Amino acid sequence: MAVNTIKKGFTAEVDKVLKLVIHSIYTNKDIFLRELISNASDACDKLRYEALHNSGISSDQELKITVILDKRNGVLSIKDNGIGMNRDDLVNNLGTIANSGTQKFLEQNIANKKNLELIGQFGVGFYSAFMVADLVTVYSRKANTAQTFVWQSTGESGYTVVAAPKEKELDSSGTVIELKLTPESLELLEKYRIQHIIKTYSDHIAFPIELIDEDGTATIVNSSAALWLKAAAAVSKEQYEEFYHHISHMPDKPWLILHNKVEGNLTYTNLLFVPTNKPFDLFRPQAKSRVKLYIKRVFITDEGINLIPPYLRFLCGIIDSEDLPLNISRETLQNNLTVSKIRKSITKKVVTTLQKKIDEDREEYEKFWSNFGEVLKEGLCEGAFEEKELLLDICRFHTLRSKEKTISIADYLVNMVEGQEEIYYIIGNNIETLANHPQLQGFKERNIDVILLTDHVDDFWVSVVNQYKNYALKSVISSDIDLNKIQHIDKEAEKAAGNDINDQKIINYIKGALQDKIKDVRISTKLIDNPVCLVIPEGAMNIRMEKMLVEQKQLNKRSLKIMEINTRHNIFKKTLCLY
Repeated sequence: MAVNTIKKGFTAEVDKVLKLVIHSIYTNKDIFLRELISNASDACDKLRYEALHNSGISSDQELKITVILDKRNGVLSIKDNGIGMNRDDLVNNLGTIANSGTQKFLEQNIANKKNLELIGQFGVGFYSAFMVADLVTVYSRKANTAQTFVWQSTGESGYTVVAAPKEKELDSSGTVIELKLTPESLELLEKYRIQHIIKTYSDHIAFPIELIDEDGTATIVNSSAALWLKAAAAVSKEQYEEFYHHISHMPDKPWLILHNKVEGNLTYTNLLFVPTNKPFDLFRPQAKSRVKLYIKRVFITDEGINLIPPYLRFLCGIIDSEDLPLNISRETLQNNLTVSKIRKSITKKVVTTLQKKIDEDREEYEKFWSNFGEVLKEGLCEGAFEEKELLLDICRFHTLRSKEKTISIADYLVNMVEGQEEIYYIIGNNIETLANHPQLQGFKERNIDVILLTDHVDDFWVSVVNQYKNYALKSVISSDIDLNKIQHIDKEAEKAAGNDINDQKIINYIKGALQDKIKDVRISTKLIDNPVCLVIPEGAMNIRMEKMLVEQKQLNKRSLKIMEINTRHNIFKKTLCLY
């Protein structure tokens, strides 16, 4: 073995993922070429970007991707002249998986028999090569270096990395992936077959894809036109879907497509997609953005900039600016005024488009909301009041009257009873438990609807958004709610039931018994069948939020609560004997 040879086993997770990829995931093996061409396109994008910022790196040559058919040796090769990799890059990129939880996620979804043509989501689409090849050899030379390295594996016994022999050194930066095809995959060496796969899955790639057949004839197969720069009317549904698969690595179809060109004080083009299904890493804070920034068709970055707000992180696609300079650094982009304007414009466009979707097809919007509603509500914790109100318009809620189907907060206002001046809500863990909460009894008796909130983000946004269209939002566990002001319960009926008791005596007794364990004791207008409940003083933190902060040791102790009592309850009749 050569002195400079690295021989390593795959990490345990890679080894298991490889087996899943080869034997369980893909129902369409043609996808392997889409993944490898997509990786080659990314490499070309990266070289073009680095050439703008590093004087030692040149991209004077035409950037392209080449697919080579070698029938005699049963080898299919994919070549690019992009950024390339050195020895460490080959080990880190092809020997490990950066996204933790990949193996567990794949195993769970395979067990659920879900269609999983999505390995590219994890940044390891390269491994799909082992579906069609029993030996994969990668030659790569990193830009601004002189040495070529060779990575090789059968997909079963780890891999080796070695300096390339002189006759295998690459003339310039880039990567060549050689696939020694399995006997059952040799039909992939037919020219018409590869042409069909490239046209079907990779026609939108912005770099030329050249096909060299066994006779040495070179043919450009794809249109290599930036899809997002075409007029929307000139793009077919199939083209949109394949571009979506390329950019998202998701197997589903886009639920919504936003393709716009904005001109004026701000000039940019966006081609953005809302997925039909929930991405696996939607709630991972470290998840990589799926929206790429281009400047004048040149890829710049998809990391480290606030191109879209976090609550729209389900979006994937392209934003191409005409106003930013090509040589702008990623660091400068983080606080760039033009980027901020694009972000504001995109956000408004997405929110208004979602509102139109509600008006056009509420049932279809319900599907979106079930996937992304919790994320969207994170936006209620950010931005100016006007933005929050626009966002609140497209939020959907379960209520006492609408437990099975969600409604808008505007619908809630329509259903308010005479005399009601506040929007009531309650926070808890699930709809059914909340619907049967004792403190809702008085609301039910008066036919007052209550919004039922069960997502973790609900604890936060209700402390920031205090009103909607001049109606205050009020938690039902607040102490300053007097339902009798909306609709008074008949006092004569109370007397007939034998509940006309001395309320103040009971209050004094409970205060004396509990002393410093409670903040106060008051008569409840909410309770019907239950004797007591705890409520929070006006302006205090909600109980679930407080419990969470105490458990996380961000609060030393819980605050004192107010006890509300239902003096109509039979238990208080017996209390009279204490006097």
